Formats: sequence, structure tokens, C-alpha cells
Amino acid sequence: MKRTKIIIILLIIVLLLPVGITFSRYVVENVKNYLMEANHFFFNSDKLVAGGINYEINNWGGTSNVPIDFVLNNHKNNTLTSDADITYSISLSYDTSSIACSLSSNSGVIQKLEKQDSFELIITPLRPYNDGDSVSVTVTATSSSPYEKTLSATFIITVGRRGVDYEIRDKSNQPYFMFNITNSLDTYKAIEAFGDYQVNHVFTTNEYLALSPAEQAKCASILATLTFNPAVVILDTTSDIMKNATFTTTTYNGINYINSVTFGVDVMTSKEIRFYKRDSSLNYTYTGSGTPIVTFTAT
Repeated sequence: MKRTKIIIILLIIVLLLPVGITFSRYVVENVKNYLMEANHFFFNSDKLVAGGINYEINNWGGTSNVPIDFVLNNHKNNTLTSDADITYSISLSYDTSSIACSLSSNSGVIQKLEKQDSFELIITPLRPYNDGDSVSVTVTATSSSPYEKTLSATFIITVGRRGVDYEIRDKSNQPYFMFNITNSLDTYKAIEAFGDYQVNHVFTTNEYLALSPAEQAKCASILATLTFNPAVVILDTTSDIMKNATFTTTTYNGINYINSVTFGVDVMTSKEIRFYKRDSSLNYTYTGSGTPIVTFTAT
């Protein structure tokens, strides 16, 4: 009986050991952070966090470079800042056979009075990527003086539509934002059947240019569709995309507004589409992470 009790106690200890180790690490980390903050040491970032975080970026076309900006700071809030300059270094982890990464700086100092420092990461594809393919990069910032603290984040970047990149550029207290599309494809396809060509037949640029204007009107490099809620944002209908676009409407406050628009984008071309904000104080900037205020699809 005694031997059985001992075995049961040992089993409980074995089962609780991983929990105990995890809890101990949690306690140690929090005590460490408390002591650093008690000594007025703050090392934070707009994207990197202690313990790490994952970001998913879904607006990549798979052919262009991906720039990501980072800001490091030395404050907890507007009144609590570090008492000394903070020296830090940056490191990266990624598959060197599929992408190349470059940093504007791999180390720096957050000056006590300046309160922040910044750096840029540029990710360059080294091979062809197709729809749904992903790459990932882990960025780590480590302070070395006056205390050690590590911040990190992993960016998982996925091809939404090969050759097509998009983003929203906005600012708070600005009445409108720009939805930007870049098409780096060099081919067209039939969006209507004509002659001997069926829908989705692919043309090189030279073949497309040899078609008649009526035939060219039945082709597009990509068809982009933007979907949005006019109770929140309103499409600028003076945009040149409206010349050959199709759209749907909905009623808001008794007035018909466009809520989706589909239009062609030529090869090697960028488009800027203006949207007006009903609440200009908001910032709808979108660089691939999260859900954009305007949904984009391309075929």
C-alpha cells in the first residue's frame, strides 16, 4: 500500500513538472520585467513583443520586394521613459534559399532624449511563387545595455494573387485614402470569347497589341474587384477606372451607393483609387496584415 502511494505521488510530480517549469519561467520573466521597469528601463516596439508574435501578410504578389518598417522606443507611456540610452542589435531567421533579406541597420542606440529609433527590413523573392505560397521571416531585437531584453515577431507572407500587390495608404484626420494596386504581370487573357479564342486564353503583350481595339476590349491582364461598405467609405466615382468598370449598388440612408466595382488593370501598371471616409479621424492603412476596409480580389 505504501509503495502504491509513493508511485502515485511520483506520477503526480511527473505530470505536474512541465506545468511547474512553465509557471516558473513565467514568474521569472515577470519578476525580471518588474525589476527593469522599477529601474526605469523600457524597451518596446510597434511590431515586436517580448515572447514573440505572429503576423500574417496576405497582399503579396510573389514577385515584388516586401518592405516592413519597425520602430523601437524607450517608453512605457507618455510620462515613463528610460533613464539611459539603450543599445540594441537586430537578427533575422529565414530560409536563405527562397528569399533574401536586408536590414537598413542591424544595430543601433535609442537615445534617451530621442525616445525612439527605427529600421527597415526588405524581403526579396529568389524564386517564382504561385498563389497560396508563403515565406516567413523572424525578426529579433535584443537590447544589451543597460539591461538585456528580447523582442521578436514572425512575419508569414502569403501570395494572394501572383504578380499583383495592393495596399491602402491613409492617415488619421485625412478625408480620403488611396487604394493602390500594382500589376507586374506581362500577359493578358480573354475575359470574353471572340474569334477562335475562348475565355481565359492567354496572350503575350505583343499578341494583345496585334488585336483590334474591339478584341482588346474583351481582354484584361487582371480583373480586380473592390468590395466595401458605403456606410463607412465612399468610392470616388470620378476615377478613370469607372470608364470600363462594372459595379453593384446598395441603398444607404435612402441613397444608392456603389458597394463593389470590377475593372481591368493593364500589364505592368499601377492604379490609385480614392475613397472618401465618413469618419476622417480613422486610419484605414493596410499593408497586408489583418482585414482591410476594402476587400480586394483579382482574377
